[in-house]
Amino acid sequence: MDQRLIYPPSRSGPTATTDMPERVLAVYEEARIVSPHSRKSAAGLLRLALQMLIDELEPGAGDINAKIGRLVSRGLDSQVQQAMDVLRVVGNEAVHPGTIDLDADDSLLPALFGLVNLIVEQVITRPRHVGGLFSLLPESKLQQIAKRDQSKN
Repeated sequence: MDQRLIYPPSRSGPTATTDMPERVLAVYEEARIVSPHSRKSAAGLLRLALQMLIDELEPGAGDINAKIGRLVSRGLDSQVQQAMDVLRVVGNEAVHPGTIDLDADDSLLPALFGLVNLIVEQVITRPRHVGGLFSLLPESKLQQIAKRDQSKN
């Protein structure tokens, strides 16, 4: 008799970073649940999680590729852009006939989970942390910094 734990469902992939937005987290967790059964489904869900995250960062019209381009034009770190593009392309290839075979490389899917966490850490966690510390500076120092930065223009 085949005995398997049905509830709680088993999960693969790293735990989500704490600052992941709730809607994105729900899809990320769904990808963790399906990943032991279907790498393609998990990769497609991670691509959806990326889309949802990008939609929060860059609201409005446009497909994911155009929105990544707009984020890049606003100064998005090139490594974060590359991580987004890896997720976008591999996720697309997972659900459409393509050239990337998720079943051929056991390390690819766990790396995709890691990329989602990396992106959240870089675009949400790090700015929140640095901004929080920056706001603790005395007002006189903040004014000096603002004056310095205005003189650069």
